[in-house]
Amino acid sequence: MDLFVIDSDSESYSGTSDSEDQECEFTDHAQSILSSLDESIGKIDDFLTFERGFLHGDIVCPVSDPSGQLGRVVGVEMFVDLETYSGDIIEDVNSKQLSRVRSFVSGDCVVMGPWMGRVIRAFDLVTVVFSDGAKCEMLLRDSEVLKPIPPFIFEDAPYFYYPSQRVRIVHPSVSKSGTWLSGSWRASRDEGVVSHVDVGLVHVNWITSVANVWGDRSSSPPNFQDPKNLTLLSCFPYANWQLGDWCTLSAGHDGSLPSEDRKCSRYSQTYVVAKTKSTFDVLWQNGSISLGLEPYILAPVSTPGDHDFWPGQFVLEKLAVEEAAERQRIGIVRNVDALERTVNVKWIVPVDDDIVRYGSDPTEETVSAYELVEHPDFSFCTGEVVIRSALNIDKSEADLTNGTMTVSRKSLDTSSGFLSCIGNVLGYKDDGIEVQWASGVISKAQHFEIIGLERLLDNSLESVNEVHTSVDDEAEQETIHHESTKNALEESGEDCTGSLRNAFYFSKTAFDFLTNVASSFFGAHDSTSSSSVSFIPCQIIYV
Repeated sequence: MDLFVIDSDSESYSGTSDSEDQECEFTDHAQSILSSLDESIGKIDDFLTFERGFLHGDIVCPVSDPSGQLGRVVGVEMFVDLETYSGDIIEDVNSKQLSRVRSFVSGDCVVMGPWMGRVIRAFDLVTVVFSDGAKCEMLLRDSEVLKPIPPFIFEDAPYFYYPSQRVRIVHPSVSKSGTWLSGSWRASRDEGVVSHVDVGLVHVNWITSVANVWGDRSSSPPNFQDPKNLTLLSCFPYANWQLGDWCTLSAGHDGSLPSEDRKCSRYSQTYVVAKTKSTFDVLWQNGSISLGLEPYILAPVSTPGDHDFWPGQFVLEKLAVEEAAERQRIGIVRNVDALERTVNVKWIVPVDDDIVRYGSDPTEETVSAYELVEHPDFSFCTGEVVIRSALNIDKSEADLTNGTMTVSRKSLDTSSGFLSCIGNVLGYKDDGIEVQWASGVISKAQHFEIIGLERLLDNSLESVNEVHTSVDDEAEQETIHHESTKNALEESGEDCTGSLRNAFYFSKTAFDFLTNVASSFFGAHDSTSSSSVSFIPCQIIYV
């Protein structure tokens, strides 16, 4: 019995030992898996952090202090690695040396004379070199007339045609009507190699005109335009490159190309962005600026609070319900104490209805962030499209003094003169707004000298909706009156349809146009009507 008990205990002990060994082995295995998982997640995090990018105007916070003060990206420096079609890599190229493969693409904002529009479609102008040296330039409205021949150099090319691509002319008429740069048309010349591709024709949906904003009348240009007549409206193009983007190098920057690629000089050289690395300049709420920050120390902030303000921003004093609006003050933020939730404000403009009065003795004051609201009319986002108001178009000649540019009426006699009237906001600067105009000039504008295009369209649509409702109400009354007098008019043989038809005509025309204006700017392309949008600037009184 005792022996049995001992044996039983021994078996029990042995079983426990095996169980503990298995448990230890399982624990070690689990720890190994978790360790590998942590390592993998770390590598993924490192990759995502390295590739994380920010654009001008993005709101960020320090990763080490996410609840502290916020910052706004005000500068971007980007370097890229480029890959050639043969697989060679060119390292550390400044993105400012890169150019787009196409001069215009769908969605671009363009300027022509006083008019601004959005590109609906860009048609390719393809140059093909044939085996005997002949060269032909063809404008293609239909991709079916010129077909790529396999094998394809790029399986997932973002463009239908690209240099070094072999093609076959399906319809001889396209080459017969093309421009022969070398040689002449022959039916036998039906296969060749693409040497260059650019934009030959652009379909534009015109949005509005500077003249219309000033209250004048201006007819929109034809929708199909030669790209030479258009100016691209863009800012910070060097900061928008992403992995996989196609690009070209500016002239004089191909010295690092392998010799085998330089041999293909008769074809336009196209590159693919294989790697990006950026650093960022950040303006913090307290007014300090950090330069060249690595992306891994910054985190994006998608929804800043209503009472998060920035140096240079225009704000209004928040009023109690019972307070009169004429007592409301306008100010410019000097700096913000994010911890104390206070704002140092320079008060500059009391607001009285539609009249802007400049005070002679601006004062600075520290107030609670909760006593301020963002100014609804003088707040501008980085990159926002703005139009110069008519307020400073009264000088005898154009001038650029102290960074502030005025435009003369005389300069607007030429189409290019209007390039100084449409631009993109770069940011707040020296109590004003810095703008890069379509002409390429950068200057400072006062807040009352420009109006945001999006705000202009929104206000116009609201006005038209009100008019639409009002006119429909009047039309309804007109219908009642029409019905009540119809019999009498019919007895006299008179036509009673004219006044009713005219009552509906205005509201439909205006509503359709302004709906088209807004939808075209935000990407819809199904409407083609055009007219004008009027904006009456506020009155400026200096006291």
